[in-house]
Amino acid sequence: MRRKRIDEDAGWRAPDPKRDGDPDRQFSRRAFRLTGLRLLKWQRWIAIMLLLIVAYLMSNPPAASKPAPATDLDPAGRVESWALTEQWLAKGALGADARIVSWNGQSHATVSDGSRDMTLSVNTLIVDSANGWWRVRTTITPDGRLSGWPSVERLDLAGADDKGDTGMWKDTLGQLTASDMLDTTVRKWADAFMGSDSDMLTVLVNDPDPNAWYRAQGLGSVTAATIDGGAYLDKGNVDRNERKSDRAALRVTVTVAHADAGDGSAAQSQYSYDLLVADPDGTPRILAWGAPGTGATLREHGNRAPGARPASGSGDTGAPSEASGGSDVSGSGDGSR
Repeated sequence: MRRKRIDEDAGWRAPDPKRDGDPDRQFSRRAFRLTGLRLLKWQRWIAIMLLLIVAYLMSNPPAASKPAPATDLDPAGRVESWALTEQWLAKGALGADARIVSWNGQSHATVSDGSRDMTLSVNTLIVDSANGWWRVRTTITPDGRLSGWPSVERLDLAGADDKGDTGMWKDTLGQLTASDMLDTTVRKWADAFMGSDSDMLTVLVNDPDPNAWYRAQGLGSVTAATIDGGAYLDKGNVDRNERKSDRAALRVTVTVAHADAGDGSAAQSQYSYDLLVADPDGTPRILAWGAPGTGATLREHGNRAPGARPASGSGDTGAPSEASGGSDVSGSGDGSR
């Protein structure tokens, strides 16, 4: 009696399921009155869906992910092969000044001595010496010793003056015949690019960005700039009937005279470039340059020098300034021979 009085005084009464009904149903009816949703009904459907999902996942577990194959960057036998081959080369086996240039991988061979099998590593090394270039193979035992002696094969490499056919470009409209105006434009570009006048090179490119500039390479005096081939590209203003456009790619060979570092006598070197040219049949403009084979994919004005133009103006062919970040993207190394 005292507990009932305290509860009533506090405004709280213990729930009576017989009089008040099921609490979940009360909550559902109240939610329906407030939201218009039969919450109890949806709770049952949600529970059923969750059970179905759990049952599906248990009967169809996801496939276990396969670990990526590991790459062994220092396989057994590699160091031993290098060290033992150096010792062998030091005895003059391949001539004077022999040195290992690279390790080119390994294979394995299984042998047997009658009582047990043994796996050997066969390592391939590339060696340069006064007698030429060589492919050297050494077989290493599991305990790090040579099995027999190294075997060698001479490598026949083309000389630097033996120019191969790099081919032209895919998906061009048609071949281009160079005009006298185009020949002149290419020669002016070569003189400016290989020379020391960065301002002249910038003027020739005629970049629409007034802050852009292009760095001359300062390699020497150009003695010849020849167009080896050209093609109209399928970009810009295209005339498919004539198979022409106002964008073309050229393959150019530039010959530069410079002082030989050996005895100071005059020497010549050849360099090859692909050029992207605008208006090749009218007033040509060189838009970009790169290595042989890249002519069809060159980006217009893609050879801009980084950073602000040097205050000294022309003649900036030395080391890049701090403003340029110490890098050179003007294409000076593309296609050089």
